[in-house]
Amino acid sequence: MIIDFVLFCAGILGILVFYAVLMHLSARMGEGMRLPKYYLLYYLAIFTLILTIPASWSVQYAADGSSGDALFTLLVIGNIIVMAVSFKYWWWLKGEFSGKGDK
Repeated sequence: MIIDFVLFCAGILGILVFYAVLMHLSARMGEGMRLPKYYLLYYLAIFTLILTIPASWSVQYAADGSSGDALFTLLVIGNIIVMAVSFKYWWWLKGEFSGKGDK
């Protein structure tokens, strides 16, 4: 039972590292492209994912058998924020990969 919690925390840590790298790359690219500082929303997503750790603890060890709705909601909110911000910064790659870039 404790191993489930440890593995969950390790998974969340991996996602947090990925978000931090994506945030840094987006910040650098945003400076180069002179975009507004949308990358600051990554901090909100990271904070939301950090909140999933105590939520998962309460889901796994609650005596009343509470559901994981709060945990799932926090994960979904964090991922939606990251996807929205990432589309803002990285959408230009769509044209590069499809061969319809600036020619």
